[in-house]
Amino acid sequence: MQFRNLAIASLLSLLSFQALAAGDDKGLYLGAGVTSIETDESDLDGDDNSYKVFAGYRFNGNLAIEGAYVDLGELEDNDRKFEGKSMQAAAHLGFPIGDRIRLFGSVGAHAWDSDGNVEDDDTGVDLTYGAGVEMDVFRNIGIRAEYEVLEVGELDLNQTTASAYVLF
Repeated sequence: MQFRNLAIASLLSLLSFQALAAGDDKGLYLGAGVTSIETDESDLDGDDNSYKVFAGYRFNGNLAIEGAYVDLGELEDNDRKFEGKSMQAAAHLGFPIGDRIRLFGSVGAHAWDSDGNVEDDDTGVDLTYGAGVEMDVFRNIGIRAEYEVLEVGELDLNQTTASAYVLF
């Protein structure tokens, strides 16, 4: 876990050294995708498919802010159950590769609400971080693949998302 956090922090540091040159890919964007939620907790193994919707603003090819709603799906094992949702706010630091592809790292916070008996608290605000790649297929339509870790109290959820977006 510490190695992963160090690797993500290193990636974000490298990306922050990029010149924040303005590009023609700035503006508001909206998107949606399908997610796979997993956890490796020893007594709550499982995964579920769900969805994510997001909106953000690209200042240029290197910097964006984004808000998202994620259905965290349902995980259960024996007598334990987790079901939840999350509202997220994150900063994306990007590294453009050519005109159409962008690698990015994200870090932010998310407010979560859960049902079930896994967490003592049924709401909270915790850290979220991740990395991904997006490609502008057309001038204002793109696709994205990303991996995020969402801390939910003592539980770490691993979210993999495939999505599409429209840039306005």
